[in-house]
Amino acid sequence: MLDLPTSILNTFRLFSPLFSRPMFKNAVLLFIGHILCKNRHTIADILRSLNLKNIKNFSKFHWVLSGANWDPLKGSKLLFTSLIKLCHGEIVLVLDSTIERRRGSKIQGLGRQRDAARSSKDNKVLTIGLNWLVCAMNVQLPFINRSWALPFLTILMPPERPLRSSKNRKDLNRKSRHKKLTKWSCQIAYIVRRWAGKKKKITLVADNAFACFELMYSCIRNNIGLISKIRLDARLYDFVPKNSHPKKGRKRVAGKVLPKLSELAKKDLKKWKKVKVSWYEGKTKSVFIQTGKCLWYYIGFRPVPIVWVLVKSSVGEEPVAFFSTHLSHTPKQIIERFVRRWSIESTFEEARRHLGMETQRQWSDKAIMRTTPVILASFSIVTLMAINLSVSSGEKIPVQQTSWYKKERITFSDVLSYVRMPIVREQIKSLLRKKGELKKISLEELIYERAAA
Repeated sequence: MLDLPTSILNTFRLFSPLFSRPMFKNAVLLFIGHILCKNRHTIADILRSLNLKNIKNFSKFHWVLSGANWDPLKGSKLLFTSLIKLCHGEIVLVLDSTIERRRGSKIQGLGRQRDAARSSKDNKVLTIGLNWLVCAMNVQLPFINRSWALPFLTILMPPERPLRSSKNRKDLNRKSRHKKLTKWSCQIAYIVRRWAGKKKKITLVADNAFACFELMYSCIRNNIGLISKIRLDARLYDFVPKNSHPKKGRKRVAGKVLPKLSELAKKDLKKWKKVKVSWYEGKTKSVFIQTGKCLWYYIGFRPVPIVWVLVKSSVGEEPVAFFSTHLSHTPKQIIERFVRRWSIESTFEEARRHLGMETQRQWSDKAIMRTTPVILASFSIVTLMAINLSVSSGEKIPVQQTSWYKKERITFSDVLSYVRMPIVREQIKSLLRKKGELKKISLEELIYERAAA
């Protein structure tokens, strides 16, 4: 085991209750290799990055993901309790799904998914892969002026029907009813409230795919606010007036019908209210808004009280409408929280570029269910390591610059490089240090490792 800084080891120790002592050492080594690895993040490439290419019992590292007895959900809870310390006041969570492009007849949960990156309104593109539902915490980091989405819970959503080419036994012999996106989202709302406790104020932010009554009921039941987009043709009603209940018959559930948002959007821009909000890339932007409180009601569902905000940036631009089930949210808070939702897309991109998402090659069911959640969670763990390392050393995280790329803002590549530095430094020292002297064979080994393709 390398002699790592205390701040990095303390982050690892958060997850020690998940493993036995021997398995914990293997898991730590595997995670260190995962941080150092720059190629495909297979177990073989990770072992090469740890200078363990000649190890005989390499199967024990495969066993960490494919067979060891540890609970990923408990690990998510430990990570959630660590991230919650970075939040001051309200906890803002982001919920979104992402596709992991994989192929293989024995992979569990593989299906034909809609590729959101390549699809448009007129053209729907399908791809074969795994559909993951990711819940991340939106955190304002101390060393940067923008928020990051730090994943802590990732769930595989199997398709309703497996592929024709599938040879996975669990997929072919599955007897349980298919669970849709909304069911999984309701389950996440319940889990998060149970982990956070009753007193914490929680807001869940998601795109229009999650704007459904079932999720709104679940959020209200668990005292969680939901912020999402609302259709311009949604049925909005006024609240029921006081003392308007009839003496006989059923009580009224909604008041009079309100104008649709599409009609309000046609108003002259002079009648809109102008406000300044935090926008994408840390900028500030002036937008025109209309807002109100009402009931969102559709036949067959219970009405839901919401705050709606109609937003337009300039004349001639298509308006966008948002809503929140927390009536205490101001229009500015609703807009800014939804804008910050985009950070989870950056997290997915960074995980693919730097953490090897979609490059792993496990085939067993357990490894499939564990590897991608661990890769996405490692984004949050590396960020925690960088924060602890920066605080303990009293230094700022340096920004990597080149003559052709001068950036001012810290990105995840800077954070990852900052965490790698002490690990690589100790790795080189251990190679060069033999009885206090520098050995030529150690230097040649180091050169070979750095030159290997």
